[in-house]
Amino acid sequence: ALAAGVGAARLGPDGRWAPGVTSESVLWAIWSGAGVADAWRRQALAGGPWGARADRDLDAVLALFDAAGSFVDRLPTAGPDTFVEHVLGQDVPGDTLLVGGQAGPQVSLVTPQSAAGREWRLVVVAGVQEGVWPDLRLRGSILGSEDLVSAVSHRPLGFRAAQAAVRYDETRLFHVAVTRATERLLVTAVGNEEEQPSVYLDLVDPPTGGRMADEVRPHTDVARTMSLAGLVGELRREVVSPEPGVAEPALALLGAAARAGVRGADPSSWWALRDVTTVAPVRRPDEPVHVSPSKVTYFSECALRWFLTSVGGDGVALGAASVGTFVHDIVAELPDAPLEVLDREVDARWGRLGLPSGWVTDRTRRQAHDMVARYVAYRESVAGEWEPVGVETQFRVRIGRAVVAGRVDRIERDRRGRLRIVDLKTGTSKPTKAELERHGQLGAYQVAVEADGFPSLGNASAGAALVHIGKGGRAGLRPAVLSQGALAESSEPGWARALVEATAEAMGGASFIASQGSCRTCPVKSSCPVQPEGDAL
Repeated sequence: ALAAGVGAARLGPDGRWAPGVTSESVLWAIWSGAGVADAWRRQALAGGPWGARADRDLDAVLALFDAAGSFVDRLPTAGPDTFVEHVLGQDVPGDTLLVGGQAGPQVSLVTPQSAAGREWRLVVVAGVQEGVWPDLRLRGSILGSEDLVSAVSHRPLGFRAAQAAVRYDETRLFHVAVTRATERLLVTAVGNEEEQPSVYLDLVDPPTGGRMADEVRPHTDVARTMSLAGLVGELRREVVSPEPGVAEPALALLGAAARAGVRGADPSSWWALRDVTTVAPVRRPDEPVHVSPSKVTYFSECALRWFLTSVGGDGVALGAASVGTFVHDIVAELPDAPLEVLDREVDARWGRLGLPSGWVTDRTRRQAHDMVARYVAYRESVAGEWEPVGVETQFRVRIGRAVVAGRVDRIERDRRGRLRIVDLKTGTSKPTKAELERHGQLGAYQVAVEADGFPSLGNASAGAALVHIGKGGRAGLRPAVLSQGALAESSEPGWARALVEATAEAMGGASFIASQGSCRTCPVKSSCPVQPEGDAL
């Protein structure tokens, strides 16, 4: 069979494929030469395990022929070797319009378009909601064929005509969906304060009797889910029912379920019945509290978020955060390198991130190059005013109960010998001008300088700065520099030290207050009592 297939794909004298040779013709020659068609057909019709296997093999052959046919339709001059490269280059199997063989009863989950021409005894059309079906948003094809038809027919398609055309298309699709049933049709929709059923329900079930068309359609009670979890939930609701004769049978059934080991039936596992484990503070009053400058502002925004993320609730690192760390490492190792060298390092180390290939990764890679370009632009802009004296420098100082420790991205010295701490930011968010004056992270850095956290460099602070080299930077690959003045020149020089000490006391306390503000991006809002999902715990 293989020899016949290879023979069918002979090359012409010019080194090209002979006329008429395509991947379809080669596949057909191989299939015909294999001589298994009749045997697989008999096995598939006979049923049983061997029949199921033959059925799957036939489906695979049909899918392969369908893929070859689609490939030839798109690239009619491409040879069989190009088709082989196309298949081997696929990370996931290509989509197919072929209907595979079914073994036993199955439920088909299809769109109205793919349901056309097919029938089932029972059809369920779910989610017939207003705004979803019909979806009257105007849309067009990629190539704009509807505009071409309008121009050829000399009938310009206005807004109302386009909207009517969309409604006709939606109605036709609904008609296709509801006419696929041969015995029973079930159409479902949800009606509540936020959603309402579509007007298409009146096409299936027109108003009759005393109900007017504009009246609310009566709701249908949804039966309990046929599962142990659903049964336990219903029994737990009945246990607290004030109606006589309801709680006692529910308690008896829950007791039987608990003895059988059903999850959630034992009252000892109900959070609502448990007492608070402890009211003791996280740290003893005489125990020091470790405070990272980057967490001072984070704690002030939401104490509960800080506590939950500090004990493992932060989850896995996001791709953007990984790229930011990646750029930090490069500029820390090569702080004075020219832009060409930094760009080469980005390309040389990019594979370490393990990001999948594609346009999203390519865009992220360009962003990394933009970050190092903004870093170089900042370095050149301050060359005559600030002298770099430290990169990725560690420090550790004791401020009252707080042990302030961490690592600073960059330390600079002015002409008067004072130090400025620079923190490189690769994200998008930036503090406002009002927030910058009392920015907790920058203030903690200055407190560390004045507390002799960098003894070999000095203890006079010239301020601190946030240098945004990521998306928070300015146009033209320029960084956004947000500076905080020196504490000694502030109207209240001791505000930063007081903030650090108060933060340490609160971090070592027994309760942590949830604050609303950045809840949309909070990684632990499912455990927050301020949020509906957290309040249900």
